[in-house]
Amino acid sequence: MAAALHLQTHTCFHGTFQLSPPPRLSVSFPSLSRSFPSNRRSLSAHVKAAVSSSSTTTLQEGIAEFYDESSGIWEDIWGDHMHHGYYDPGSDVSGSDHRAAQIRMIEESLRFAGISDDPANRPKRIVDVGCGIGGSSRYLARKYGAKCQGITLSPVQAGRANALANAQVLADQVCFEVADALNQPFPDDQFDLVWSMESGEHMPDKPKFVEELVRVAAPGGTIIVVTWCHRDLGPSEESLQPWEQKLLNRICDAYYLPEWCSTSDYVKLFQSLSLQDIKAGDWTENVAPFWPAVIRSALTWKGFTSLLRSGLKTIKGALVMPLMIEGFQKGVIKFAIIACRKPAE
Repeated sequence: MAAALHLQTHTCFHGTFQLSPPPRLSVSFPSLSRSFPSNRRSLSAHVKAAVSSSSTTTLQEGIAEFYDESSGIWEDIWGDHMHHGYYDPGSDVSGSDHRAAQIRMIEESLRFAGISDDPANRPKRIVDVGCGIGGSSRYLARKYGAKCQGITLSPVQAGRANALANAQVLADQVCFEVADALNQPFPDDQFDLVWSMESGEHMPDKPKFVEELVRVAAPGGTIIVVTWCHRDLGPSEESLQPWEQKLLNRICDAYYLPEWCSTSDYVKLFQSLSLQDIKAGDWTENVAPFWPAVIRSALTWKGFTSLLRSGLKTIKGALVMPLMIEGFQKGVIKFAIIACRKPAE
């Protein structure tokens, strides 16, 4: 049985009114790592059947504990943006400012989705789904002068994100809380921009994840999902090759990832909900330098000693970092962006 995680007592502004975060449900999700058959007629039924299968693994609890344990070391070495950097393909990055590349990832994502810098049209209400310690939220709040709310499964991340917002005099613009992305604590039609930067890979029910993103988006609002996917399957394929699945399974075990899907699966999910202006991009080449840089940082004295102090989950995650590089190099893992717009009323 899953152990309930403690909620932050911080109260966030929800829309134009105050709403305390509801208790997060203590739900057991299986730790799955099978690939979606992209030619299944009902992707949603396939995934939901998998989610309801018996398992003793509590995925949400594992995710929360992993980030409770590892977020401090990440911030200490890499700063407050807990996502890949964006680089020019084939560029020499030996002396790159990797933190600047993480900011560029945000900017390139906004550009890909066509988010306007025009004060009359730029987003005013933003939700950051899987917010980490709030790096994207604070950046977007400053950039657009917007109100931004972030949700995470990790109490440590939510607490740190709020502390950083207070320290940076942004507490009146950004707010963070513990909440489930599959059951978001927001009313319908709330946000001009729904932002998910590398959190979709943790979602055990991809259709429900997408449905929630669409539900909380305001009419005419934009949804941006940047996430890890497996490669698209060929017309005659029903699954990945056994060696590919074995590689992903090892990564799933270390990073608390459930079932992977492909970029085309995400596109189909958004199409099934009648979203508009759907487009997807493969940025695998643009993130290629990132994991080698993370490994190099772990091999420094500061990184090594911090890793030893962090805990077993973080150490286990560090040991499979070379598998991420292998997955990208062999074309099994894709770094994808999907952007779309909710129809205006």
